[in-house]
Amino acid sequence: MQNESNILKKLVSGIDDFSIRTKLILTVVSIILVLGVLMGSYLNVVQTNMMKTELNEKGISITRNLAENSVNPILTNNQVRLQWLVKTIKESEPEVVYVFITDERGEVLVHTFSGGFPVDLVGINPAAAGVGTLLLDTEQGFIRDISYPVLDGSAGEVHVGISQESISTTAGKFTRYLLLFVLLLLIVGSNVAYIAGSVVSRPIMELRNSVEIFGNGDLDHKASISSQNEVGQLADSFNDMADHIGYLIKEKEKAAKEVLETRNYLTKIVSGSLDGIIVIDDAGKIEFANEAFIQIAEADESQLIGYDIQSFVPENNEELGSFLATQDKDSTFMKELSFRTRDGRDKSVVVSIAIVEYRNEIKYVAVAKDMTEVKKLEQMKRNIIANISHELRTPLNIMKGYVEISIDETDPQKRNTFLEKSLKALERQNWMIQDLLEIARYDDELEKLDMVKTSINCVVDIACKSFNGKLDASGLDINIKPGQDKFVKADPEKLAYALTKLMDNAMKFTNKGGRIEIGTSQEDEMALVYVKDTGVGIPADKLDLIFERFYQVDSSSTRKYGGNGLGLSIVKDIIDKHKGRVWVDSVPGEGSTFYFTVPYFDDASTNIISSI
Repeated sequence: MQNESNILKKLVSGIDDFSIRTKLILTVVSIILVLGVLMGSYLNVVQTNMMKTELNEKGISITRNLAENSVNPILTNNQVRLQWLVKTIKESEPEVVYVFITDERGEVLVHTFSGGFPVDLVGINPAAAGVGTLLLDTEQGFIRDISYPVLDGSAGEVHVGISQESISTTAGKFTRYLLLFVLLLLIVGSNVAYIAGSVVSRPIMELRNSVEIFGNGDLDHKASISSQNEVGQLADSFNDMADHIGYLIKEKEKAAKEVLETRNYLTKIVSGSLDGIIVIDDAGKIEFANEAFIQIAEADESQLIGYDIQSFVPENNEELGSFLATQDKDSTFMKELSFRTRDGRDKSVVVSIAIVEYRNEIKYVAVAKDMTEVKKLEQMKRNIIANISHELRTPLNIMKGYVEISIDETDPQKRNTFLEKSLKALERQNWMIQDLLEIARYDDELEKLDMVKTSINCVVDIACKSFNGKLDASGLDINIKPGQDKFVKADPEKLAYALTKLMDNAMKFTNKGGRIEIGTSQEDEMALVYVKDTGVGIPADKLDLIFERFYQVDSSSTRKYGGNGLGLSIVKDIIDKHKGRVWVDSVPGEGSTFYFTVPYFDDASTNIISSI
């Protein structure tokens, strides 16, 4: 029972999914079928009864006439006449299957059976009370046996078998005609139902299409249904609703656009901030980090989001942890912390944190400023001041000492010696001041390179002559090896100045008796100049640092070699402006070789002046 109920529910649910047009067609077809079955059944019953009555009356009439015509032949025992009567009736009436006559004792006088009288018919359907009828089911189909007495039964009985097959045949034809009529009615009714369903469903389909178009984003679309019936009223209601929804959506989109623009504006501000900005949840986990903080942490965003902020602050994080445990929105935190990157490098970072409430949750917004480079610059500044003070004070003290001695010295030769030493100290200070001025001029872009066609060997010659005999008096083995001369595009004065810095460096770090070689060569499309010495050499880990300003391999106050750390930096600046390259090869304890290259002269360009 439960299964039948479920099947019925599924059937009803399936029918509910049909379209209105389909439902209407099914309804019309069902009505036609039901009416056809009922009408056919009723007409079939009526017709069958009428045919039965008509056939029965015809059979009674035939039997009565035969009984009347059989009286004389029976009384006269005229078998021939009787046989002719029964045979004539059987042959003249197609509905008659058999005819037989019996006497008053029930014995058969004549019959129409060709194979002999059937024993089963003996004594059936007696006509004692008048006309007798009996429906027989035989091999030939249903046969109605009609009996009629002869002379009220005193002379015998007449039996006529009327076939009922004509009724079935006629009923079958009627049924076929009725089915054909019902089929034609179904076709006509289905078409009428389809047309009617289309008329009914068309505005509904238009309304559905309008809903889909509206749902796809066309907020200005309206359902165009002109009828004033229920569907038309529904379309008007839909159009009113669409207008209202469209207005609400446009207002919402406008508000969302404003919010998005504001958010994008704030995002650009946060992303473009040079200071790192992060958002921390109440559990101390990082929820957001801008690009500046990612650079500070030297990590990918995936290595920051979800991680505890205190894992980046290995030292002095108790105060930070205590602040992150409070939820007082008026509290703030600002402190310089030691920040450890994902690569394990320590940085000095100033962190300021404020507490905000967002969606009923406490958030910590932190701004981090990387002070590592500032700290380095401060340390460099202190070193520079100390170096410059030391280097400026040293020649002044030397000059002061030798001048004081010269004043009291009476021997002219010794006095001249002291004054010469004072002059050398003055020259040393002059070189130092010239380096500082060169750096200042370079930074302020007050100088210009006068790029002209010049000989690379000529540049070497200018540099050597600028030492005014100091090379010969240095106590070093100075060897100049000019290669094949080439023309280069350069400022000869500046390029010679850079070479003098390399030569002065070699002389300073090479002990007396050592060897210095200055030479030129060719390298691809560049002229190469080198200064090779047998001095103290440079440690491998310092080779990338020596071209930085104010950098000295030994920066202690008790260092053996003087200098302000500007010479190699000036060399690099000048060579870079010549679109060349400078580098060094060195082995500690064996010496160093400095190289720089300058492009060859291009015949298509002469006397080119460019800013430095």
